[in-house]
Amino acid sequence: MPKTTPHPSKAKRLTREQSQAQTRARLIEVGRRHFLRYGLGGAVAEKIAAEAGYTRGALYANFEGKEGLFLSVIHEQKMHHFEVFRAILGKKHLSATVRLQKFRSAYVDILTDRDWIVLYTEFEAEALRNERVRSCIQGLHRGAICDGIALIEELLASSEIKLKMTPKEFLIVMHNFSTGMAINQKIMGTTIPKKCARQLILSLFDSLISSTK
Repeated sequence: MPKTTPHPSKAKRLTREQSQAQTRARLIEVGRRHFLRYGLGGAVAEKIAAEAGYTRGALYANFEGKEGLFLSVIHEQKMHHFEVFRAILGKKHLSATVRLQKFRSAYVDILTDRDWIVLYTEFEAEALRNERVRSCIQGLHRGAICDGIALIEELLASSEIKLKMTPKEFLIVMHNFSTGMAINQKIMGTTIPKKCARQLILSLFDSLISSTK
């Protein structure tokens, strides 16, 4: 008896979970662009959904409204940053010194990225007046510190690397200084050249953690 070939449309049919993941990813992608262009207050849920190819109902079915979508955009970006750092520091075939240098470069690239600065500034500003966003930023910060400590401690397992404070103190100092420096550079423009902001962040980094080789 001859085999029957599945109809192409049936062979490619997504499961419910796959379809939902695809919808969420598309809404996050488009939402990110709108939040960058208009901010959280100026972005419109209906326009985000329409550009993504869905109805307003689809957005609300996957996120707790526009605010929920914004928080998902920030969360996904933070997770991406962590994966970048984990990939670098996890390359055990490289010396600790080389991994530290790669981590250093990736860190300053992320903290001076224009789009991330705009999104994160919007995130912090909203946290000042919105309890839910404030709770979210606190949770993300605690998670980032916890994950970061594990990565730094792994690097410190090598005798090549010296840190002048605890991993937690290092992460808190670098986060607050780097974020503030990057935001001020974005606001002040040529008054604080991006190259200058980068150099100041790198100088602080090098004064706190370094290689003996």
